[in-house]
Amino acid sequence: MLGLDEILVNAIMQTVKKEISAKDYVGIEQQLQDHGMRVTDMFYRFPEMRKSPFHFTSELKIIEDKILKNFLTIEQDQKTSEIWLVIKNQHLTELILKSYADEEKKTIMDLIRDTPETIPKILERCKIPNTSGYRKMNQLIDEKMVVTTGLAETFEGKRAILYKSIIQKMQILINANEIIVKILVDQEALDSSEIIRTITEINQNKTKTAAN
Repeated sequence: MLGLDEILVNAIMQTVKKEISAKDYVGIEQQLQDHGMRVTDMFYRFPEMRKSPFHFTSELKIIEDKILKNFLTIEQDQKTSEIWLVIKNQHLTELILKSYADEEKKTIMDLIRDTPETIPKILERCKIPNTSGYRKMNQLIDEKMVVTTGLAETFEGKRAILYKSIIQKMQILINANEIIVKILVDQEALDSSEIIRTITEINQNKTKTAAN
């Protein structure tokens, strides 16, 4: 499921634009375009990018040290063996909290966290009017909070897109003035995530460096 990586990259991109100057960002973008790449492609190939001949190694170091190292951690529940993502990125934390604070969005995501469904069925079962329902669904799709998982055949013989929530469970922890969000995602999505793999590798290297 690409949706997990999409929501992570979206949050990384928003944070990069705060940490990197507009001039440096345009420079990175231009160099990547010259090689047929987009900026978002960089995060799927980050270990490779660090060894590349591009002229923005200092910016890569900023991205690694200030963003990726502190983006999230992985935590396993000893009782259930569930693997949780502990979100440390402010943009992603705010996006998740904002989405769940909206009652209609929360109802939608709760409905499709385990079983995908088409938009008409989602709105019907959630008892949400079409006008606001389609607007909320489009927002969730744009924010990568829900993703497409395939097609379903309607009674008219047509095909409709199936949608599923990225998040299966969520926990909110309050520690002094800090709000920590923990999410549980589909195991298949977690196992296939290139971004999770990159972040895990960076954190493992950080731990080894600290130990030495």
